[in-house]
Amino acid sequence: MGKCVVCSKSAGPFYSLHKSCLSVYQDVRKCLHDAFFDCIDSAEDLSDPADTIRSCKPSKQFSESQFKELVIKAWKKQAEHVVKDALADLAAAKILLHIADGFDINNEDVEDYLLARLSNVKYFDRIRNNQPVDKHFERVPEGIELEQYESVIWEFSDVSKAEQQRFPQEKQWTVLSSLLNIILMKKRYKELAIKTQKSGLLLITNQGLYYKNNETITQTKFSEIHSVTPMKNGVRIQANLSGAMPDTYITGDGRFTYALLQYAQGLNG
Repeated sequence: MGKCVVCSKSAGPFYSLHKSCLSVYQDVRKCLHDAFFDCIDSAEDLSDPADTIRSCKPSKQFSESQFKELVIKAWKKQAEHVVKDALADLAAAKILLHIADGFDINNEDVEDYLLARLSNVKYFDRIRNNQPVDKHFERVPEGIELEQYESVIWEFSDVSKAEQQRFPQEKQWTVLSSLLNIILMKKRYKELAIKTQKSGLLLITNQGLYYKNNETITQTKFSEIHSVTPMKNGVRIQANLSGAMPDTYITGDGRFTYALLQYAQGLNG
């Protein structure tokens, strides 16, 4: 027998909400929508925005798990709006992070790197306003040795690196098979394949970047980069080395990573 999420009384088999409690449930959803809007709109006047959100819970009988689920849905909707905005609102990001902390919202509750993106808004705002990032890291990761006058700008953890590669056909073509394959418009090489490495660490310095995966460390200097393309969850970097294929780094926040690389490269100039 299921219990009603509003009044905690039996709702019968396969049901979790009384018809008579539906209006209360809908009122809670509307209250949360309005509360999030008010929190963001009145960011400077609120001492604890999480309390404003909690005030939408109508009674002790209302299911705590169901209430948190509704809070997460409302939070996610607001967070998506903030991170998609070209001029991300720093005050709104702080409010949403405070609420996430108050309700123990973590990466398992929300997708699409929303928490990481909101955390980056502060530093993205500083870059946008031509201010120093002022992010300090205690030590250089083991195995990476910086050059003279090289300093750490940012460190991304749990970064996946995708390498684009072309693989030749296994069999050698004969003259006859070559002519036949040309007629049939078959390619000598297979389609472009994507090889994704396990998560590693991406270190951005004022001279370039390092990627550490297990014991393997690769370095790319800014002077070796031909182009950087921002993506939703990362950046694609094309080196100007002979035969080099693009590398894609999945950091969780492509816009911020792209701005960070421009900022770091500017320091080197």
